[in-house]
Amino acid sequence: MVPTTSSTATTHDVLTLGETMWRLSPSLTQQRLEAATTLDIHVGGAESNTAIALARLGKRAAWWSRLPETPPGRHVAAFLRAQGVDVGGVRWGEGRLGTYYVEFGSVPRPTQVIYDRANSAASQMQPDDFDWERLSGARWLHLTGITPALSASCLGTVRRAIAEARQRSVPVSFDLNYRAKLWTPAQAAPVLDELAAQASMVIAAERDVKLLFHLSGKPDALLSNLHARWNQATVVLTHGAGGSTAFDGSLHHAPAVLVSSPIAIGAGDAFDAGLLDALLDGKSLPEALRQGNALAALKLTMPGDVALVTRLELDALLASAASGVLR
Repeated sequence: MVPTTSSTATTHDVLTLGETMWRLSPSLTQQRLEAATTLDIHVGGAESNTAIALARLGKRAAWWSRLPETPPGRHVAAFLRAQGVDVGGVRWGEGRLGTYYVEFGSVPRPTQVIYDRANSAASQMQPDDFDWERLSGARWLHLTGITPALSASCLGTVRRAIAEARQRSVPVSFDLNYRAKLWTPAQAAPVLDELAAQASMVIAAERDVKLLFHLSGKPDALLSNLHARWNQATVVLTHGAGGSTAFDGSLHHAPAVLVSSPIAIGAGDAFDAGLLDALLDGKSLPEALRQGNALAALKLTMPGDVALVTRLELDALLASAASGVLR
């Protein structure tokens, strides 16, 4: 179920909720954290990354969360607001802003991510924190599997969000977004399975569904299995350099746009934004896959967590990829 036009009753094209943090990285390229004397601050969170990318493409995007009434909390809100995201539904209060550190490496030394997000303000989100009636004015709700991993109350909030959306016939996309540093496969699998079965569309990396649900086989068999498992939801699998594949009763595939030196943070969130933007514009699922791949590729060319991309840039890449010529 994909709405193709906005009505005067709608206030937002996409509403999402989750945790957004400060990402701290050494200012010098590939410097070790233990040797750093200065750190760069980036604002990052899966759901807000997607909201920002959508807002930059002209969609009316809103992001909900709990933020601390502190300078770091206000910095996050100001950053999202400056990118065109509505943060009016944020619940403000006490607590701390979650942070995480990224130490960039290159083969054979991998990039390392270190979380410092325990007991953050966002992890204290409660199902009653938000005005769910505002979902009546949204065309789409986008959620990820990161939020339910943060706490029992966050899981309750995600369950409430899905229930409220379904009650109002608002489509729900759910990106599994499995994070091994937040929970084990055994902990995550039953929760993500439950939530995916209630979504209109489920997005996941192929490697994650194989790990979480002990599945094997080629993408077409995986997709058919998951489509049936999750109550005929449209299922989208990403394969990194192998592109993306989807199943909605029919199988669709789109190749990746190759990037020579990828900066691999936030590409999945950009993919989600490109996919949803296309579907909200009434484009076909194959077209949406192509657009998701293109926006993810553009994100891979830039530092930070957010795809700071314009509609003109995205359209130009799609046109050049279709013609085989990049001018």
